[in-house]
Amino acid sequence: MKKIIYILLIFTAAGFIGCEDVLDKYPLDSITDAEFWKTENDLKLYLTSLYNDVLPGFPGGDDTYSYDRGTDIIIEGSTVYTFTYTDQLNGKLIVPNSGGGWDWSNVRKVNYFLNNVDKIEEVTEDTDHYIGEGYFFRAYVYFDLFKKFGGLPLIDKVLGLKDNDYLYAPRASRTETADFIIADLDKAISKLKNKGKIAAGRINKDIALLFKARVCLYEGTWEKYHAGTVFAGNGNVTAYIRAAADAAYEVINKGNYTISKVGDTANAYHNLFTTVSAKIKSNPEVMLYRHYNKWDYGIGNLVGRQVARQGMTHKMTRYYLCRDGLPMSVSPLVDHTAKLGLTEIEKDRDPRFDQCLITRGELDLVDKDGRIDYFTIPVMDMVSSAYQISKWRTDWVDPKSNLRSEELPYIIFRFAEALLIYAEAKEELGEFNQAVADLTINKIRDRVGMPHMVVPIPFTDIEWLDYGTPISRELQEIRRERTVELFGEGFRFDDLARWRAHKILLDMGRPVGAYLTPADGIAAKYPKLKVNAEGYLDFMIDKFPDGKYGFNPGRDYLLPLPKDQLKLNEKLVQNPGW
Repeated sequence: MKKIIYILLIFTAAGFIGCEDVLDKYPLDSITDAEFWKTENDLKLYLTSLYNDVLPGFPGGDDTYSYDRGTDIIIEGSTVYTFTYTDQLNGKLIVPNSGGGWDWSNVRKVNYFLNNVDKIEEVTEDTDHYIGEGYFFRAYVYFDLFKKFGGLPLIDKVLGLKDNDYLYAPRASRTETADFIIADLDKAISKLKNKGKIAAGRINKDIALLFKARVCLYEGTWEKYHAGTVFAGNGNVTAYIRAAADAAYEVINKGNYTISKVGDTANAYHNLFTTVSAKIKSNPEVMLYRHYNKWDYGIGNLVGRQVARQGMTHKMTRYYLCRDGLPMSVSPLVDHTAKLGLTEIEKDRDPRFDQCLITRGELDLVDKDGRIDYFTIPVMDMVSSAYQISKWRTDWVDPKSNLRSEELPYIIFRFAEALLIYAEAKEELGEFNQAVADLTINKIRDRVGMPHMVVPIPFTDIEWLDYGTPISRELQEIRRERTVELFGEGFRFDDLARWRAHKILLDMGRPVGAYLTPADGIAAKYPKLKVNAEGYLDFMIDKFPDGKYGFNPGRDYLLPLPKDQLKLNEKLVQNPGW
């Protein structure tokens, strides 16, 4: 009991944020304890708090939604503009007086761990592994801040009141910050154990390798596409992208994970995201997930209902290929000149589209007595695009509640990302070929029975996106595959940012929803819906009255530092344009 009290004191203090302190510093005398940091179990206790505090779960509380909400592929309901990217992409953010994401509390928690691990007296074969977890967590926290703000103060210790060299230091460059994160990941990789050599549910070497691949691809492509702008870095672009490819390939080549095929091709992708926590642990694709247990621990989520004041955009519906592997502008399976309503839009398309979007007449729910309900129309004040997302929507009930399950896990890392990173990195290096496509993209497509990608790409799509920089056909299709496979999983804003893809936003104009037809039944129930001149739901007209995004490419790729921090530390420099 005494150690439990000590650890609670540590975690309570670690969560405190001093409103007037630089880098959220606070005194340590109330949380240090000579009886803690003695055994390996003390390390595990502290790391448990980092798993809970650092790693993500489903966002939104009672209104669980996707981390991609507010990007060009998922837009919030027309009356709700909170906790999304909309204002940043629309150029409507302002410099905050405080906060604004400039939160160093988790950095301090991780540093407190790393600064105390040497005190451990009971050293076992797992001790180094737990230290590796600490370095992983610091890299994870830093990367989150890095994506928001760019270059950061590099803090590798717990700060005291006299650490002025740290407290009032300038920000490191973005390249120095990226290298700091990658160095921590290399330390983590050197210490972490492989899958099967450490308890399930803990970070292992493969997970750290995948995260390194993510970081390196992010920075390599950022520095490539932002070269010559106010956001440029000074790193070795090729070296970053090569490191991404190498780390991703190591995950692939080790063979510890594979693409899962849960059910038939018509359901396999959907089933991956609607398997409850108790069953997903055996899935060969899922590398790390947040567990939810409603009945034993009272920790559940409402994601299975998946209304959540958000909807797929019409632009996103055009990304999905047809069942013949061709885009809509080319395939003979669809009339690419027609305006397709909800009852037609999924026909002859990539099965992942159907498994992400629920439309009229599709199975919606089977209760515990076997009664079946079919979907009719979305709730338009919540899903105002009419494209209701079903990626995490369960179609069966928990017999204990006779409601949709509240125990869907949040997948943090999965193997498909490694394949997508490797494919993109190899194309960026000029090394993508049919063998790489077969190893990566085509493994993913096999899950849903889609035709294989052929290299070189044998078609031209008049709807290929203009990213502002000329790219190859292969890279167009690799980016398409990434957008489709990772839809709604929180990667979209980061991808737009690292590709410097603001031209997509400026070209597409105000996001729109579905084309309404009498067969949809929507207009009859909601006669006051706003549509544009072409008949598509114009659900964002109040947010975008000028008809387009107001994104400022010289400013809006990064967030502004809050005013109070600039005042406290005059060496901190505000981000460009703010």
